[in-house]
This record gives sequence, C-alpha cells and structure tokens, in this order.
Amino acid sequence: MDAMEKVREFAETTIQFFREVKVELQKVTFPTRQETVGSTLVVLVLTMIIGVYLGFSDWALARIVQVLLRV
Repeated sequence: MDAMEKVREFAETTIQFFREVKVELQKVTFPTRQETVGSTLVVLVLTMIIGVYLGFSDWALARIVQVLLRV
C-alpha cells in the first residue's frame, strides 16, 4: 500500500465518519426552552437545598468538635 492509497483511504473514512455524524445528529431531539428553564430551576433549587444542608452540617459538626476539645 503506497502513500497515495493511504491518503485516499483516510479521506474516504473521514468523509464516511462525517456522513454518519450528520445522520446521528438528525436523530437528536433538543429540549424546548420551557424544558430547559424547568430543568435549570430544578438544578438551582436542589443546589441551594444541598448547600444549606451541607452548611448546617458543617456548622453543627464544628460546634460538636469545639465542645469535645474543650473537655
């Protein structure tokens, strides 16, 4: 196999790859704006809830350690 055949084979496989990518992208369904906003709100609310929980847990454990170290 000479260099020219390798280049031709590479070009053909690359073109085939991009054809397959195009076919797969046509199958993709993107979320609507309403779905995206709803998902974003869920993520933000859960992030805040988890943040408050972890903040409280950190504070409570710090207080427990302070009490134990004073004894």
